Amino acid sequence: MRALMKQPLIRLFVMNGFLGIGFGMAIAAVLVAVDFRGVATLALTDPNGFVAVILLAFGLAVTCGGAAIATAVMLLPWEDDDNEGGSGGGGGRFDEDGGLELRPVRVRAQGRHGVPRIPPRDR
Repeated sequence: MRALMKQPLIRLFVMNGFLGIGFGMAIAAVLVAVDFRGVATLALTDPNGFVAVILLAFGLAVTCGGAAIATAVMLLPWEDDDNEGGSGGGGGRFDEDGGLELRPVRVRAQGRHGVPRIPPRDR
């Protein structure tokens, strides 16, 4: 387990996942503490009300944990070695300064949703 945690990407996933799970649990605790939309009242009056609180906490923990991991992955620095464009797959051409080269493109006039326009009738 220690050897696995020495790898930086795994450590990044685990640390951000735990932080996100903790944040989600804290949000659930605050929602129950302030009785948002009657969650605490439901938990205290219903015989199975604790299930609602557990589902709320679990759902927020999973969502916030996943969002924290995804944000950490998207914020990772990356290099573009081949100078072919980013991850968007556009494949644009670059000029001498490294910027994208602009090219004119012919487009037929179309209506909404790609449907060709019908010419107006002469009256």
